[in-house]
Amino acid sequence: MSARGPSTGHVLPANPTFIDFSISDGDPGQWPTNTTRVVDGEGHVNYMRPVPLDESLCIKWRCEVGASLAVRLNKPVGPNYVLRGWPAGYQMFDHNKGPASAPRHDAYLIGSSYAKRFRSVPEFIPHALWLLTDPTLNRANCACKYCNRKPQREITASMGLLPRRSTPLTGGPAPRGQRTAGASASTSASVRQVRDRGKPYAAIRRAPRPVKQPTGPKQNMSRERNADLRTAYAEGMELRRWFRDGELLWCALNPPIPGLAGDKDAITFWPGLVEEAKIKSEAVAKPNSPDETPEKNAGADVVMTDATRPNDGSNEAPAAESSSSPSKAVDNDEDKRVPWAVVQSLWYKIKLLGIPHSYNIRADQVLPYQAHAPSDELIQAIHRVPLEQMNTNTDTFKPSDTTQFAEAAAPFALAVQIAANLAGYWTPTDDWEYKFSIPSSPDVATPPFPTIKGDNTSLQAVMNASMAYNASLSESISAAGPSSGSTSILPTFPHTQTVTQTRYQGLWWGAERVWTDELVRLKLSRGQVAPKGAENILPPAGPSRKAIEYARTLDGNSDDCEDIVGAAGRGLFMLLEGLYVVDVPKVNGSTGKECRASGTLYELVDEDWDGDAGEGSGNGKDNGKGKGKATEQSGGAEFPATSTNGITTGSISIEAPSGPQLANPNPAVPVERTTSDIVSHTDSMTVPGQRKASSSNELLSRPVLSSPFPLPPPPEGFRFRPILTPGYEAVISLNLIAGRYYPRLLQHPLLQGCVEKALDAGSENVVEASQLWALEGLAPGFNNTMDPVRWRPTRVGMIREADKEARQGLEEHWRARAREKEESEAMEASYLPLQQLPDHVTNNTSVIPAIEVLETMEVDSREARAD
Repeated sequence: MSARGPSTGHVLPANPTFIDFSISDGDPGQWPTNTTRVVDGEGHVNYMRPVPLDESLCIKWRCEVGASLAVRLNKPVGPNYVLRGWPAGYQMFDHNKGPASAPRHDAYLIGSSYAKRFRSVPEFIPHALWLLTDPTLNRANCACKYCNRKPQREITASMGLLPRRSTPLTGGPAPRGQRTAGASASTSASVRQVRDRGKPYAAIRRAPRPVKQPTGPKQNMSRERNADLRTAYAEGMELRRWFRDGELLWCALNPPIPGLAGDKDAITFWPGLVEEAKIKSEAVAKPNSPDETPEKNAGADVVMTDATRPNDGSNEAPAAESSSSPSKAVDNDEDKRVPWAVVQSLWYKIKLLGIPHSYNIRADQVLPYQAHAPSDELIQAIHRVPLEQMNTNTDTFKPSDTTQFAEAAAPFALAVQIAANLAGYWTPTDDWEYKFSIPSSPDVATPPFPTIKGDNTSLQAVMNASMAYNASLSESISAAGPSSGSTSILPTFPHTQTVTQTRYQGLWWGAERVWTDELVRLKLSRGQVAPKGAENILPPAGPSRKAIEYARTLDGNSDDCEDIVGAAGRGLFMLLEGLYVVDVPKVNGSTGKECRASGTLYELVDEDWDGDAGEGSGNGKDNGKGKGKATEQSGGAEFPATSTNGITTGSISIEAPSGPQLANPNPAVPVERTTSDIVSHTDSMTVPGQRKASSSNELLSRPVLSSPFPLPPPPEGFRFRPILTPGYEAVISLNLIAGRYYPRLLQHPLLQGCVEKALDAGSENVVEASQLWALEGLAPGFNNTMDPVRWRPTRVGMIREADKEARQGLEEHWRARAREKEESEAMEASYLPLQQLPDHVTNNTSVIPAIEVLETMEVDSREARAD
């Protein structure tokens, strides 16, 4: 264990401005009781020392928390803000643990009724802000990690507790002005240096153009990727397989393992890894009544009807009817008809974590890892199980109908810990070589060639345009000045340069298997990316007309619709098209590796949104007025935007040049050969606004046999809308990816109770609801995100390491609990047992001066009150 010393050298700034807490959720009953320093037989100590307010450690916390709260409370800039004291019922403790001569010191702020302890200043800041701003103390409004159960890193970044980072995609306001030098000097020594973790990268660029290869590509698409994408997104698929081999899922136990308090803390799901997906066919009796269906009888996903099989019960395919042969007579006799129907359903073979057992389960009985989490009641119930009742030998456990909660507590705790560890790993997979061309920069910037107006493409018109271009080119070169050592006035024209880049077809991202050419959720909200629009980025779409009318109905037909933000309040999606590694500079001057993703960005718009004159704004005042369909303009002509599979296309306005476009004349070509040179370098004449058909070689930006799949269906009532200019793509760091997108996941039968609870108007579980909505992009991705931070080269290595670390951690926890129990029993045994009084004493009550003692105690207490 690393040694950590106490914080020293901190003093209050001169003339501080104090911040006071008027209300508190503190309870002194939460304070620890082991506050006395006791050295054990090994020379170690383990106790909690109360820290006074004027000690250096408390001053450090008070100054840093006060300075941060002042910014969020919009206090005047200048004074040095310091907490006058802790909220009522709070106390700072210094945990001393280890050798008595040099123990480890850990600071804990203890006393909150909702948090066991605050371990750092960033942990306490959001909770302190809640105490100062919410007089009702509604816990749903607190943003700390203990009240809303978010990762501390995400809270720290969202509240700006880390240094501000500017990215090209964010459009937030500039950071608040810096405080005075006196204020910063008072706390600069106490601010811990934050390790450089790399700034998230995000930018918009023109998509690179693949090299035209004469022989075609020689790299094959991964068979696993092709199978996963085809079974999930290909058109005409009846059974869609959303989960991939090796992914981490939650399996519904049937029946659940009852908890100590019944269903409230029962074990209903167990984490596991997908081993195999298979189609199961069953013969089900045909229904006897119109209300019955084979699907209801077997719970099937696909039913093989009589139209797909012969009526005579044979295995031969029905012969095709022709005009030359007599048609086959249809036998209407009910007794001769096949009395069954073949139904097909998708099943998964799941390897349950923590125990040597596999589970065959229907596809509708599993959930993505991000869609479920064990309840607080379940975790607390596991801690209440006595250690001697736990089955710590997890290799012998197998869930069954008779399994008791006590014997399942230890294996389930191990499985949950393995899953949590596994969700922290990532690695790119299936590398391949991607070649693309980029133009080299010319030595001198050349002016654009003048466009020939109208249909005048005669030789005279071309020559006049060429001479005008040469004259402007000569002027630009003369203005730039002569180059040393060269008498030529001709510039160096751009040449293409071929670049080879290693790209990846897939990615293990925590619990999920992600492939290129599929849609992923981003952590950013749509309103964080160009909230008012930017170059090559559309502004967020506003609400639809029906959404505004519905809001007005709920608000008593009020015209105030400022709270309706449309797409800006929802999530952001990326169609993942590229994964590659780049070299990035570090603060110390060296370079490091960073994996990045590129692709097209999409937003969610209302299904009946038809756009407006401003291409969608952030509020509902001017949106949805019916000012016209979303159109794309090209050369003055307007084309209605179309929608395919819920995807809006053609919603970006691009001004095309008028008239046919000719190649720029080469100044090195004599005038008499200008026309033939231009024609040889000019593409075929196209109608303005039409794009030249792409060559087959231009589609080689992915391995051979890769075929683009349609986007998955959007959430019900919405559609996807691209927000980038065609031909451009977004490039982001991988840590901005929240996870996979699961279409219509909120309609899953296992989530119906959670959805109904989230839709309850009186529910206060705002955080839980946002985590649920984020899975379909109805809320920003940061509400429910995968955050892997550890790289391992293979999935098998990830699983083994996650299992090893979880077992070691739990074994140490169990040993610690056993030691605590032994120490408690030893302490109880050290007291003298009660001795039974002899019979002659118990029978003769006169020898027991009970009344006299009580009278004496009563008199003494009265005298004490009188004094």
